[in-house]
Amino acid sequence: MSTSLADMEHVLDFGCGCGRTLRWLIERYPGTQFYGADVDREAIEWCARNLEKGIYVNSQPEPPLPFASRHFDVVYCFSVFTHLDERMQDMWLVEIQRILKPGGILILTVHGDRTATALHDEDAVQVFRDSGFAHQRTRKLSGIMPDWYNTSWHSQAYILGRVGRLFGDVRYILVPDGAQDLVIARRNVPK
Repeated sequence: MSTSLADMEHVLDFGCGCGRTLRWLIERYPGTQFYGADVDREAIEWCARNLEKGIYVNSQPEPPLPFASRHFDVVYCFSVFTHLDERMQDMWLVEIQRILKPGGILILTVHGDRTATALHDEDAVQVFRDSGFAHQRTRKLSGIMPDWYNTSWHSQAYILGRVGRLFGDVRYILVPDGAQDLVIARRNVPK
């Protein structure tokens, strides 16, 4: 799956927040058109004012995004799927598949097996053991964020299966000493 962002025409940072990743990529790859999407209107407005070379959209909590099908070469989602419940995660995976070009690349991060030790509710621990996925509400976010946005854990087998149903080549990369692991997938090219 080796590719350079310099060779890409359209790249989306899904869940871009205040552009903490975008700002560096826009500067480094001036020939690539970068986009940012986030449910946080204030963060999108900040990006539009301060990261002028990107295109930013304030997305709704649920799909669709306001982009044409097969528009993006790359969609990356850093620390997004670590917060979505299973229903939201599945909706967004289908939407990302829609907006990715055939052969396009999806990069996302997950809390993997190693970080599942942070599960503090015994029911959530059992659900994770049984299904490979757990979504746990935290007191810290209670009353601030909707129930679908809290903290989620994905086993390697679970996320490979979930992403693999929609995309072709899928790889799971353990990040040494990292709180999140990488999942990289390429959208199937029709035969």
